Amino acid sequence: MRTWIGDLDKSYYLAGTAVGLHPCPNMVREFQSVIGKETRKQALEKWGEKPDVIVACVGSGSNAVGIFHEFLRDEYVRLIGVEAAGTGLESGNRSATLTRGEVGVYHGAMSYLLQDNEGQIIVPHSIAYTLLCRIEGIVPALEAAHALAYLEKLCPTLPSGSKVVVNCSGRGEKDVATVLQYNKNKLPN
Repeated sequence: MRTWIGDLDKSYYLAGTAVGLHPCPNMVREFQSVIGKETRKQALEKWGEKPDVIVACVGSGSNAVGIFHEFLRDEYVRLIGVEAAGTGLESGNRSATLTRGEVGVYHGAMSYLLQDNEGQIIVPHSIAYTLLCRIEGIVPALEAAHALAYLEKLCPTLPSGSKVVVNCSGRGEKDVATVLQYNKNKLPN
């Protein structure tokens, strides 16, 4: 955002997030709604009914709004948004804007943000990742890894046979450098 605002004549900014002024969040919801529509269709084909629980990461919100919107009126479908706790909610190394954020202005709209005392955006921190790499053989976005990691807490609380959908958002190549640096710092010298 800062780069774009600093050079409006030579730069272009396209946000795929569910933030900003109207109609941007509604547009993103409509563009991403294919996720929820396809989830409903596949669940009915596979199980003959809707999922019991849908879990999605809540980073910028585009994937969550895309999958959740289709199921908002379904009384018995539980929708769970997962924020990245990083190294802990109290650590300062997290991405939990809804849980630990403060009201601020981003993209011209009031929202919950991670920000310093001067209102500048703090870079978020995220760590859960290797499980998706190992079991699915994919390089996930860090946000999706947090939604999957939440299953360790969720599944023991569910009745046997519950139908759970985890929405894996985005591709992870944007996060590879972050993961490599994190792992490099964890390795003994």
